[in-house]
Amino acid sequence: MSLNSARRAPSLGVVVALCALALSNVALAEPSTPSPASTAIAIDSAPPLVPQTMPPPPPGSTGRSAIDAQDYQRKIEGGYFTGLPLANYDTNTGLGFGARGYYYYDGRRSEPLFGYTPYFYRVFLQVFATTGGLQFHWLDVDAPTIAGTPFRLRSQLIFQRNTQQHYFGLGSRAMRRLSFTGSPRTYTRFDDYQAALDAPDALGQTRSRYDEYLLVQPLLLLSLQRSVLGGLVWPLLGLGFSNTRADAGFHANGPGMAPTRLQEDCRGPLIVGCSGGWNNFFRLGAALDTRDYEPDPNHGLFVDSALDIGSRALGSRYQWTRFMLSPRVYYDPLRRWVDLVFAARATFQVQSRSTPFFGMNFIPYTEDPRTGLGGLRTLRGYKQDRFVGPVMTLVNAEVRWTFLRFQTYGQRFALIAVPALDLGATYDRVSDFRLGGWKRSQGGALRVSWNQATILTTEYAFSEEDSGFYVNFNHMF
Repeated sequence: MSLNSARRAPSLGVVVALCALALSNVALAEPSTPSPASTAIAIDSAPPLVPQTMPPPPPGSTGRSAIDAQDYQRKIEGGYFTGLPLANYDTNTGLGFGARGYYYYDGRRSEPLFGYTPYFYRVFLQVFATTGGLQFHWLDVDAPTIAGTPFRLRSQLIFQRNTQQHYFGLGSRAMRRLSFTGSPRTYTRFDDYQAALDAPDALGQTRSRYDEYLLVQPLLLLSLQRSVLGGLVWPLLGLGFSNTRADAGFHANGPGMAPTRLQEDCRGPLIVGCSGGWNNFFRLGAALDTRDYEPDPNHGLFVDSALDIGSRALGSRYQWTRFMLSPRVYYDPLRRWVDLVFAARATFQVQSRSTPFFGMNFIPYTEDPRTGLGGLRTLRGYKQDRFVGPVMTLVNAEVRWTFLRFQTYGQRFALIAVPALDLGATYDRVSDFRLGGWKRSQGGALRVSWNQATILTTEYAFSEEDSGFYVNFNHMF
């Protein structure tokens, strides 16, 4: 399944316009806070009437970390909407258009949890489609505290139809240099590899879509968490339901088209899941959370773990097991002088070989599941799902410098510069793990914080094999 390969971007022009608007008006900004109806841009400052301290957390939440004092002052009361149009172009799928809208309800400053939760609930809806047949529609509901109780509900309903879902093999085969059946050589650069795929062979056949297949999949994810130890630890119970159509020959049915990599592996048979069908699972998990502000942390630790069990008891065609462990750390050592956050995430995942290939790329992060190594959310600068296998390891590091805050039209914005480094590898078994030979990419991002909870990001990253330019929502982690 691919949850982030098709999470299409907001229009780049919108992000650039916000940045240009801020920078072009800094010289005109006054130190005072503008009225909500003002259209001028002003450098952000703490509202003078907001107390400098916040009340202690309510009973049952004593383990929760309070948000940063300045973020507490900036946090908006009540409910509000954010969102952007989505726009994308891809040579394979054509022009894509859609929209994503968010609704947040933050509660009131007088409520004890106001300074200890990112929001009381959040809902977003995305619709997106392209002229080439790609669709990705998504409804997401998150309630960090259900009616003031220690329970948290998360739910995601997703439908995707991806005509260019990637498949580069699994495990150690995916880690090899790019090549294809019958190729006399291997390739370091993806552009050279694609040119070789496009060229007709001696039989007049081309492999231009050799690493792609058609994926059609509705997906429902449900989870319920309960805070213990005063909100420091969050055990989780969850369910996942999906029905997958994986058409290995979708790009090899026309005249002059050679078999795809997925067709070759299915005929092997080297993999499980070629017939698609229901893939349903139970989830047990737990998280340790000391972050100060979930959407944009300044400091704290978040350790995420999940155990997924595919079971016929839920109507699944497949029985399998997957375990994921992922610690993250956020540190702001210079908070008195500059808003600079060092952020890092490590991920280790192991799963049984009976996992269907179309589910093996799934990484079950509690907050927002991701897919595969490659693409914006895992290993930037490589193709989405470039590296997938029974064992996957990943390390991400970022430095997030918030260098400008401003207000306009009653909305609060901040600009964040982010240099980044990613490392990742896949293996056939745990005993194959080693520190050498990991794939590396590096790059940078310009992100825009909108009312603190919505993050827009524009990123570029490169690797020895490829490069990528991305425009989307949220921090990488």
